[in-house]
Amino acid sequence: MIRAHAGQTKKRILLLTVIFSIGNITDCKEKTKCEKPWRTFRNVCFYFSDTNNQKYEEAQAFCYKKGGFLASIRSSQEHGFIIKTIQGMGSSYQRVRWFIGLYQYDPNDNKAYRWLDGSVSAFRNWMTSQPNSIYERCAMLDGSNGFKWRDDVCTNRALFICRKDLDDNGSMNCFKGKPPPAHVLKKKGMSVTECLEHCRGLGFPLAGLIPGQCFCLGPESISNMKAAARLQCDGNCGNQHCGNKDFITIYNLTYYKDTAESCEDLSLLGFSSPSTYVTKVGDEEKLMNCFSGDDGLMKQVPFNLNDHFASGIQCNSHDVIVF
Repeated sequence: MIRAHAGQTKKRILLLTVIFSIGNITDCKEKTKCEKPWRTFRNVCFYFSDTNNQKYEEAQAFCYKKGGFLASIRSSQEHGFIIKTIQGMGSSYQRVRWFIGLYQYDPNDNKAYRWLDGSVSAFRNWMTSQPNSIYERCAMLDGSNGFKWRDDVCTNRALFICRKDLDDNGSMNCFKGKPPPAHVLKKKGMSVTECLEHCRGLGFPLAGLIPGQCFCLGPESISNMKAAARLQCDGNCGNQHCGNKDFITIYNLTYYKDTAESCEDLSLLGFSSPSTYVTKVGDEEKLMNCFSGDDGLMKQVPFNLNDHFASGIQCNSHDVIVF
């Protein structure tokens, strides 16, 4: 959720506008519990594939078809819920390995990991000395090591865990066509994660993505667009799901509550586009100008977050930025 400190009233208006706009996608009552066999934890649903060993790519395709992603684990509380659930499934599941949605995005750096669903959550629970190989690019929970995480070969087979939002509309939806002209970032090989944080930093509540193009949007931008089946959005953006030439994925940033702490943290996720980004240390949230140094190095300049959101988005509605 965009947590601008420009007043509670403005935050509520923005959030309600986004929710009601996205809510037009489906007509459903508010849910309080996930449908079986999904397990409910707060406002999130987890699916435990306890009889279906799959390769990583196959597991991700399964989760995507089910309306989610291979699971991001964004806090110790979520991790504890997952462990408790597996332990309750019986002793035979407590020493096996489970794929999760963390993957090595840089084939030459065994520390370069990010979440498939676009979250910037920095929560990790690696085993000592893990990850340790550029050839083992997919993360697992290892039941034989206290459910700590390890890297493994993506073509190995394992059980897996999916994640989706409790709300049926969820954090990502597919639409036919492209949105009206808006703020667009063009960058070859851009990831979903970078697009989401780029738009969040500019104060937009929605981010649309096709390969190489990121659209920062307001709710009015999609009011006349036609919702499409999720599987129509089968593009690949940094090994993450996005749209294609005919369809576009629209991510709702109100579902993404985690925030990076610094420009350096963003660079570790593969970011390089000069822009303002929302960062947070402790309870203090602020805008930072990252990756804009004349020498090509990261430059970190603080902004006043109140002024940024109070004065509106400081860019022309038809700006196109190309890198």
